[in-house]
Amino acid sequence: MIFAFLEHLCYNRRQIEGDVVMQIINMSKTKLNSLEPLVLPKDVTSTECELYKYHYYGKEKILKKLYLTNGIIFANKLYTIEALNSNKNNIPSNFIIPDSLVSINKQIEAFTMKYIKGINLSVVLKEPKITYEEKINYLKIIGRILEQMKNIRKYTELKDFYIGDIHEDNFLVDIEKQEIFVADLDSCKIADNKSFPGRYLTTTSILKYNEIKYQKLDEPDRVADYKITEDTDIYCYIIMILNYLYDGRVDKLSIEEFYRFINYLDDIGVDKELIECFERIVISSPNENPINYLDTLSPKQIAGARRLYKK
Repeated sequence: MIFAFLEHLCYNRRQIEGDVVMQIINMSKTKLNSLEPLVLPKDVTSTECELYKYHYYGKEKILKKLYLTNGIIFANKLYTIEALNSNKNNIPSNFIIPDSLVSINKQIEAFTMKYIKGINLSVVLKEPKITYEEKINYLKIIGRILEQMKNIRKYTELKDFYIGDIHEDNFLVDIEKQEIFVADLDSCKIADNKSFPGRYLTTTSILKYNEIKYQKLDEPDRVADYKITEDTDIYCYIIMILNYLYDGRVDKLSIEEFYRFINYLDDIGVDKELIECFERIVISSPNENPINYLDTLSPKQIAGARRLYKK
């Protein structure tokens, strides 16, 4: 089965990438072990890799050493990295895409990407010194990113392009410039690759209540639980917004608990159209990007949602 899958990936690479080949950096195990590990914030974890700071010809980079370096998941990862490289002219500059593969003792086990001096959005959303308005603005920027990707799918040859694993730790915030960078794109959906897993895209998440809109994957060589689509990207984005308002994991709520919280938001005066966007994630209608309604959230409503609901 794995050989057929690899053949499929190679065929698609010829069709999409032509003769594009990524740079490969050769490195010894000793050199790898001498690199400085990247220290993540206390509540930010990495389950699939080790991260290092890496200086390459005067440029600061991040080296991502993968734990899994064989099998279908690894083959899908390599294909995704190379598809990002070949389509980089159509990808926004704030998307942190891999720029080189790394061969360690003659085996591809890692890749490099640009180093961004940013703070994980999860940390920013918990920081009491940052105002509600600033936090909502950062969430709006992510909504604009999704609109930008929709236009890429519509107006370029890159028709199959979604972030996939959208969650608070996969966005880096430059506080000074008020910019957001998209990280961990080696797990994105692009160029007919296989869907990767997502933090909010599991069989225990609230999307399990709608198996019509969210397509469960059951093929023998599947990598993820659900197929990545525009609906799943917007679903994850809305879960991030609701997580902030709820001050917890909304994706883990039962359907009854979900509606109880939505009704509470309605009771405290949250905009009806914004609430409709929230409700859409559990019904059959296509999901709607709520970016145009986020400005309706007042500091009083946000404080009420975060501090008073659970009481």
